Amino acid sequence: MKKQKINSGYCPQAVLIHNARLINGDRITDNSWILIKNKKIFKTGRGLNPALKDTIYINAKAGYVAPGFIDLHIHGDIRKISNMQVKTGTTGFLHSLHTRSINQFSKLLSDSLDSILIGSRCLGFHLEGPFINKNMAGAQPKQFIIGPDARAIKTWIKKSSEKIKIMTIAPELKNSMSLIKMLRKNKIVAAIGHTDANIDQTKKAIDYGCFYTTHVFNRMSGISSRKPGVIAQVLLDERITAEVIADSHHVHPDNLRLLVKCKGADKIVLVSDSVTAMDRKSLKIVEGVYCMENLTIAGSKLNLLQAVKNMVYLCGVSITNAVKMASLNPAKIIGVDNIKGIITKGYDADIVIFDKKFNCKMTIVNGNIVYNKI
Repeated sequence: MKKQKINSGYCPQAVLIHNARLINGDRITDNSWILIKNKKIFKTGRGLNPALKDTIYINAKAGYVAPGFIDLHIHGDIRKISNMQVKTGTTGFLHSLHTRSINQFSKLLSDSLDSILIGSRCLGFHLEGPFINKNMAGAQPKQFIIGPDARAIKTWIKKSSEKIKIMTIAPELKNSMSLIKMLRKNKIVAAIGHTDANIDQTKKAIDYGCFYTTHVFNRMSGISSRKPGVIAQVLLDERITAEVIADSHHVHPDNLRLLVKCKGADKIVLVSDSVTAMDRKSLKIVEGVYCMENLTIAGSKLNLLQAVKNMVYLCGVSITNAVKMASLNPAKIIGVDNIKGIITKGYDADIVIFDKKFNCKMTIVNGNIVYNKI
């Protein structure tokens, strides 16, 4: 077969990926092929790939072919995020916003998210504040942190055209339970984070519907002999899924292993919390993370393919489970697992191809080849 030159940005009507190690759910299937038509997965198979007309053939060269990664927590300019993260297999992301004034939130939430992007697609917003604990603010500006405000939430939902997917809150704040109920009513995931809640307040928040955490282990009450906090309840409670920054700097590898042992593969979501797409003039890299002048950690330089690799090598997680933590699990959290997160007929053709050294070789978004190093 004559070799075809495929440029990034090329969007043929049909694509057939062959000679692939297909990662799908809990299994790896060698010598697989995947047929893409009209931006969707049309068919998958194994063995001799079909001969088709008007189809671009992509030889995966026995590389891994997996569902595209979804980053639920990443900061910066959405154009930069889209262009940068697609190079490492992230096909979708939530635009995460730090705490700021109510009016600033309203302006940002009214901006168009996706029409200007040519790489990874923006799937909505994650508001990391302002309803958080000032004592656990980290790099977030304390002057804008406030208590739960129902009027503000209603305004933001309207401004965003209902594209807010996750909101981080501290359960110990007054009126936080009412806020959780409002978020659930509007199909927004309430995430426990930037909090000093005790274990009873955490249990109550979960009972009210907080089934997700923002960067577990970071900026939340821990475990002591007589005063267990958020982390203790997260590790114990099967209802809650833990978001984690697996760069080995934000969370010690032994804590990552503890998380895997307590939660299992289905209750962990890998995120980057990357700030590489932000204006970083006031930040500096210290021991592998971006920090403020006072050495407060501001964010990571991680990407999800590296996070998958870290879970495999640092925690002994299977490659299938590590991929699930970066694809199907986040898809479930924001309710898009009916079209994303696995490679099967009718699902969006969001695909990453990477080699055994975890180098990204190709990224396909909605059937569009947006990154190509094959």
